[in-house]
Formats: sequence, C-alpha cells, structure tokens
Amino acid sequence: MRMNQHFGILYVLLLICQLILCNYSPLGPYIMLSVLPAMILCVPLKIGTPVCMMIAFASGLAVDWLSEGLIGINAASLVPVALARKSIARVFFGEDLLARKDSFSFNKYGAAKISAAILTGLTIFLAIYIMLDGAGTRPFLFNLAYFGASLLCNWILCLIVTNILTPDDRK
Repeated sequence: MRMNQHFGILYVLLLICQLILCNYSPLGPYIMLSVLPAMILCVPLKIGTPVCMMIAFASGLAVDWLSEGLIGINAASLVPVALARKSIARVFFGEDLLARKDSFSFNKYGAAKISAAILTGLTIFLAIYIMLDGAGTRPFLFNLAYFGASLLCNWILCLIVTNILTPDDRK
C-alpha cells in the first residue's frame, strides 16, 4: 500500500484546526472537543513508539501553549495514547498490520473497527484529561457527564479526521 505523502502537512493543518477549535468554539462545561487522539492513532506505524510519544507531547504542548489555559494537560493526556497506539492497532486491526508496518483505512478495515480503535484512544485521553482537569474537585456525576458528552462529540469529529489522515486504497 502506498503511504500518504502529505501526512505531515495534513497533520500540521489539523493541529491548527485543533487550535482554532479550542480557542473559538467552547461548547460549555460538559463538552471538550479534541481531535488529537485520532491524529496520534493515524501516525504511520513505520514511526516508532518513542518518536510518536515525542510527536504527541509536542502536539499537546502546542495546543496547551497556544489555546488552553493549563500548560501540559493535553500533552500529559496524549502521551499515553501514543504509548498505547500499537497495542490498539494490534487488538483491532491484527498483528499483520504491525508486521507489515502498513496503514489502516476505512476501505480495508471498515468503520466499526476504526470506531472501536478511536473510542479506545479517546477513552484513554479523556479519562486522563478529566482527571487532571478536575484534580479531585468536581463531583463524580459531573465528571461522568463530561466524559460521556465529550466522548460522543469527539468520536464523530475523530472519525472525520481519521478519514482525512488515512490513505485511500482506491487511488
């Protein structure tokens, strides 16, 4: 399968979109929008885990620095997603994808498997983000509502981002 040659450019453009999303579209206290987990899950498997973790840290820190008030919260939440990226790919897409260091796509694996992988990455990201954001000061039911609403909204956005970043087999 041919590697998407414009992945780096698309990644930077989506990072800019994430900055705009954080700065100009607050949806209230119950929803936090982030496409960063999907962007990290779409990093080609040719790139090793330590490099992917550095990309995740730099991306999270850029979003923290340029948009959100808490420095390090996105970076701290995104690095575990990068750490779990290959495990998520192994569980949902199989060992052969990792052996070939291939990229996944909607045409090859279907929306159900990609949705499950995205939901797993989002769960890791949001659980850490909400835990760090509240720091034990918010009630459990508020955090649960925050997690559920954010998971649903982010899942839809992340499906769109994954469709943009994954290669199209038909070309």
